Amino acid sequence: MLDHVIFAASAFMAQVLTNLDNLAALVALMMVSGPRRTVAGFLLAQMLIIAAALLLALGVDDVVPHWAGFLGVIPLGLGVIGVARQFRGSESGETPQISSGASTFVTMLLFISLSMDTFAVLAPLLADSAPSYRIAGVTGAVVAALTLTMLGLLGARSPIMTGGFAQRLERLVPYVMICAGIYILSNSWTDAI
Repeated sequence: MLDHVIFAASAFMAQVLTNLDNLAALVALMMVSGPRRTVAGFLLAQMLIIAAALLLALGVDDVVPHWAGFLGVIPLGLGVIGVARQFRGSESGETPQISSGASTFVTMLLFISLSMDTFAVLAPLLADSAPSYRIAGVTGAVVAALTLTMLGLLGARSPIMTGGFAQRLERLVPYVMICAGIYILSNSWTDAI
């Protein structure tokens, strides 16, 4: 039971740390567009990303069950590229722009485009785990999405989320992806035994 809780906490942390850019966008959009459409678009996007990661995990398990752990190469590679960009200083600080009257669908598409790093970490994590752990992982990711929504609602009222604090936290994302990739790759050897 404890190992399921720990796995859910791992998925929770992966979801939170790879969605810091989404949190900053959520706060900014709530200030411009209002909370109703923005929160709905954010939650729909998060649920779609989590569902797509689960579907990929289930599909990989059926097609290539002993090779699923090697999907860890994806977040590991993306994390290394992100760290290299940070050291070169070539990261684009530009975030996608959206008009203040954007619909929930457009807002959802924006958040989906910002959530590819979440998908790249969550899908291999779920693919390389047993079905009961997948349930725990999805539960942790959903709780994280709801927690991020609550933080976004609170952050829209607080200037700390709109400043440099969120940008500094976002610099951790490549390292989280590297750790997730290494974990998935190292865990794949234990699954073969």
